[in-house]
Amino acid sequence: MKTVQAKRMNYLSYSIAVAIGMSVSLPALSAETSKTSQTETIVVTGERMDKSLKDTTTAVTVIGEDQLANGEKTSINDIATSAPNVVAAGFESISIRGIEGAGVATGAHAFYSGGKARVSTIVDGVSQAWFGQGYTPSKSWDVKQVEVLRGPQSTSQGTNSIGGALVIQTNDPTYYWETKLRAGFETYENGNVKNHLALMTSGPIIKDELAFRLALDGTKGDGWMNYSATADELDADPGVSESENLNARFKLLWEPAAIPGLKAKLTYNRHTYDGEYLAWASADYVNDPTLLLYNSNGGRDGVNTRLQDSVAQSVAADIDYDFDNGISNSLHIAYLTTDVSFEQYPETTTYVDSDIKNITAENRLFIQTPGSDFSTLIGLYYSDADTSTLITGATDVKGKTTTSAVYGETTYTLNPAFKLVGGARFENEKLEHTTVGSRVDDQDKQSNNVFLPKVGAIYYFDDTTTVNTTVRKGYNAGGHALDFYNTPWEYYEYDEETVIAYEAGFLKEFKGGQFSTNVFYNDYSGYQAMVSNRFENIDESRTYGIELAGSIWATTSTELRASAGYLETEIVKDSVAESGLELPNAPKTNLSAGFTQYLGQNFSFGADVTYVGKYYSDLDNTEDYTAGDYFTADARLQYTIGDFTLDGYVTNLTDEDVIYQYQVSSGTATKASVGQTRTFGLNATYRM
Repeated sequence: MKTVQAKRMNYLSYSIAVAIGMSVSLPALSAETSKTSQTETIVVTGERMDKSLKDTTTAVTVIGEDQLANGEKTSINDIATSAPNVVAAGFESISIRGIEGAGVATGAHAFYSGGKARVSTIVDGVSQAWFGQGYTPSKSWDVKQVEVLRGPQSTSQGTNSIGGALVIQTNDPTYYWETKLRAGFETYENGNVKNHLALMTSGPIIKDELAFRLALDGTKGDGWMNYSATADELDADPGVSESENLNARFKLLWEPAAIPGLKAKLTYNRHTYDGEYLAWASADYVNDPTLLLYNSNGGRDGVNTRLQDSVAQSVAADIDYDFDNGISNSLHIAYLTTDVSFEQYPETTTYVDSDIKNITAENRLFIQTPGSDFSTLIGLYYSDADTSTLITGATDVKGKTTTSAVYGETTYTLNPAFKLVGGARFENEKLEHTTVGSRVDDQDKQSNNVFLPKVGAIYYFDDTTTVNTTVRKGYNAGGHALDFYNTPWEYYEYDEETVIAYEAGFLKEFKGGQFSTNVFYNDYSGYQAMVSNRFENIDESRTYGIELAGSIWATTSTELRASAGYLETEIVKDSVAESGLELPNAPKTNLSAGFTQYLGQNFSFGADVTYVGKYYSDLDNTEDYTAGDYFTADARLQYTIGDFTLDGYVTNLTDEDVIYQYQVSSGTATKASVGQTRTFGLNATYRM
């Protein structure tokens, strides 16, 4: 096995080196022009104002609609892993530069203590709720663009973004008619099948003034996990492998001719998820790739099967006004509700029902008057979130988080080749937490103020080549958590985590491609980690590394792409964890390479290969529970004739055993978060 892995690594490393080398040294090969090789202008919105890639000081990967169109990957988290140093992690989350997006509170800890993500997910300006597990993941149907911002985004996005952010834009209504229909299915190694249906329609209500857009998609069927059981458990189960998901989005766009400069948009989103959602298998997954319903420990340690009934919905209003003198204003108001509930099988006594109601208001004022060397953003933010969790037979938990912030950023053009960037955010967060139950009663209030500065600079060698550097502070709030591993149960407090992040980037755009690299060094104070079943703050830790990414049209019909990430993490100083240990879920290497080949105007095919290096699942760096060290390959083909497109794909082509994370407690693990088995998919899309 090791010899095979070594050969795989050598081959993959060679492929990536060649592809990246081509993206630097072969731009001349794209001298010919064609429709497919035109480089489009990419607009980044994740820094709270529209910017081109070369005007951005954040390391960002932008995935456009054309890369999402075939339906191969529908989860935004799966899509995000195409960026360097971004890998899939446990609890349906991702890890960015070694920082677990799920945060320290996962599983039951999140219900008792409150989930605090480290990577925020924002869809059309609405921050998605996080419960310590991805119960209601965002999907990619009718999505315009996904931005993967790496490194702390606290200055612009606030808390819950110390590791980065995923910013998703869906398509807006159009003043012309367009409709798209899709039907497809996936089949897995265990023979199960999931079917997929989707619809999008958009058009005018009042010519050039009022338009709508409706997007619907749904999935239903049996999943790829395998289940084993004792006695007749599977004969009586309620359908442990079945799941159903429905997503609906409706938009109205109003641009009244009588009020030039006004643009108003109303967006409604609804997501429902029923049935299977966990992907936790037995800890001995490689030798026994099944999810155990029961084991010799009395059942509970082996019960990984849960059936959810969850709903997330939001309504948002965006009102933009351009004063036509270099000053514009954008107001965003949103109301989000998320209700997560699940039952456990076969131990049906465990039942959780948790919901969040969150109202958010944000106003941004943009100032860039004609002839001025300054462009400025001033923002005001307010959020009020109420959480209620009922755990049957145990505890009733209620929480309230109120966040107020003022933030801003100014760019000063010193000369045509040099810009200075400065920004800051001042935020106040108030927390209230009440727990009532048979084993614990507790009430707590906290209030925290934080100042988050950012400074940077951009140098333009020419219109296509830039370097940038930035220093910024990131932050994630502390709180209090429940120790339910000891008797009696006890609540305790843990502190906030902060980071000072240093970064430099280089971007080269050329006809038919681009190349970028980023180097970073992050100095963490109070990093939140699980130590001996309790949340602890690590005194000092650090992460540093480098990222490279490139794409090129080697010919008018051949596109090459590649990326590479290298990462080092280390506990520098701490009283409860050993210095020199690595942070969990932080692979040192993350490599990928791929191509797309077009044959005429109707047919294309392509493939991508990815390698994720070995990493530890826990802070103790237990060697028996190392994860990662896997190689995956995906392939696809597409045939288009007129308005009809047929897409076929296979993911995890070699059916690699993929382990994202072991769940380690007291030095042992009974289950592992695992990746999807080999999957074949087919989608048929018709556009009108």
